[in-house]
Amino acid sequence: MHLFAGTIVRKLPRKVDVLEGENAAFCVEVEEEEMDIHWYKDGIELRETHQTILKSFGRTHILVFVNTMPQDSGLVTFFVGRSKTSSQLRVKAARHCPPSCPVGVQINTERANAALLSWVPAQDSRKNPPSGYVLERQEVGTGSQEWLQCLTTDSATSVEILGDSVPCEADYRFRICSVNKYGKSNNVEFPRAVHLVPVARIQAPLQDALVPEGQDALFSIELSASVIGTWFLNGTQLQEDERYSMRRSRTHQSLRIRGVRDTDNGAEITFIAYGIRDSAALYIQAPLVKFSPLSEMDRNKFVEVGNPIVTDPTAHVYWYKDGVKIFPQNGWDIQCNGTLRRLIIPSTESSHSGLYSCETSDGTIQLIFTVYMSVISLEATCPTELPCEISDLAAQVSWQKDEEHVAKSEPDFEMEGIKKTLIIEPTHPSNSGAYYCATADDVAQLIVQNQGDFFVVVVVHCITLCNPNAEVTWYKDGVELLEADFGQDMQSDGSIRTLSFQSAMLSHSGVYSCKTRDDAIQFQVEVKGDKSDFLQFCIDFREGKLDLSSQFMTWKKILIN
Repeated sequence: MHLFAGTIVRKLPRKVDVLEGENAAFCVEVEEEEMDIHWYKDGIELRETHQTILKSFGRTHILVFVNTMPQDSGLVTFFVGRSKTSSQLRVKAARHCPPSCPVGVQINTERANAALLSWVPAQDSRKNPPSGYVLERQEVGTGSQEWLQCLTTDSATSVEILGDSVPCEADYRFRICSVNKYGKSNNVEFPRAVHLVPVARIQAPLQDALVPEGQDALFSIELSASVIGTWFLNGTQLQEDERYSMRRSRTHQSLRIRGVRDTDNGAEITFIAYGIRDSAALYIQAPLVKFSPLSEMDRNKFVEVGNPIVTDPTAHVYWYKDGVKIFPQNGWDIQCNGTLRRLIIPSTESSHSGLYSCETSDGTIQLIFTVYMSVISLEATCPTELPCEISDLAAQVSWQKDEEHVAKSEPDFEMEGIKKTLIIEPTHPSNSGAYYCATADDVAQLIVQNQGDFFVVVVVHCITLCNPNAEVTWYKDGVELLEADFGQDMQSDGSIRTLSFQSAMLSHSGVYSCKTRDDAIQFQVEVKGDKSDFLQFCIDFREGKLDLSSQFMTWKKILIN
């Protein structure tokens, strides 16, 4: 006979099967309260921990294993006195697989610039619950198939996507999947796309543009976000074509107007995007007209005042002499050929000397035109000698008569040093006319007139030059000439320095020189005969130097018969 027999009223089941992660509970009922009881697992007495719960309620005693794992499997035994009851605990490992994808996805776009996305968890979420959801977006129409993660949520089943959460304005579509520690489900795409626009601010506004006519005008605006904008010209929306080009690169927007016209002057350019409006004005600048430098040949071409060259063939230019506007009449000939502008004086006189200017709206070029004359009388029965002296020994000289080239032959020319003489022999009335002695830098005109027993040679020299200011000193035979000395006159007109004697005498022969601080020029003067005449020397002073290659004296030798 056993003591305490029949003490256990309700015994443990023979076995208990649970899944990994579930709780395993055991319950025993005894005959009397406050009896000495013990729990064992695989022969080891159990003590209460955070994973092992031991409770007693009167005659009922409970054992619970929390969040079981496969290694918790084993034999559970309950003892009271000498009585016991046992149960086999079996913990089955769970299948490690990702959750099922959510269902019932919907998109609501009733709110402007926003999308409300909602879904429902999968039906098996209790057996295989997700730990959260991942939402992704894709930009439509860019050619890129890349999906980018928008946000994640743990338990919510709806989210609102605002326009300010996207990087640029575009049509977007969305998809969602469930995730847990074992992976993620397949993606489920929401039924349609939605147009979203980020909230952009102007970082660099439009600027007014001043553009030369015929060139391209460029307008640009910098924003804080990439949005799709629309360009307007005087309120009319612009479309991409051959004349208008619109570009968008991230936050930079630009408009190019090709070949602006005068009719575009004052046009209003406007850019409009979501929440943004900015405007600027387009102003057209008339074509810039500038003078190109004149070649020496153009500047000294016979008796033409000058040939200013402008950059625009259609430019209007105006000629002035000593500040008075010149009109194409009264002996003036004004010509326009492409970019070349020419003023021609067909018959030069001393009165034509002066300051000439050619002006456009954007520039002015000035030329000093000086006419010097001296008269040489030659007997009609003698050979006619047309004297011309130059300052550069190496200069090439050519003679022309009435603008026709005079053929060179030994009897006709004498080229000795700076003396370049054209000999016309025998003298004949047909020799009358205008002769020109020309170099690359200068030209002299000699007008031969038949006056009975004499040929009168009128020597005309024309110079175009700059306007430097410099002091010069005149010397004769090394002795400085003073302006106060009787019978001589020193003048300065622009870049021309002149020494004059009212009555030429034999004593005026000698070596003359004109000096500045940095330069000097010297020449020989010989006065022959006993007839008084006006004697004048002119030095062309350019760019602060007396350059022998470009200077010219009216006549260094005065012949008086």
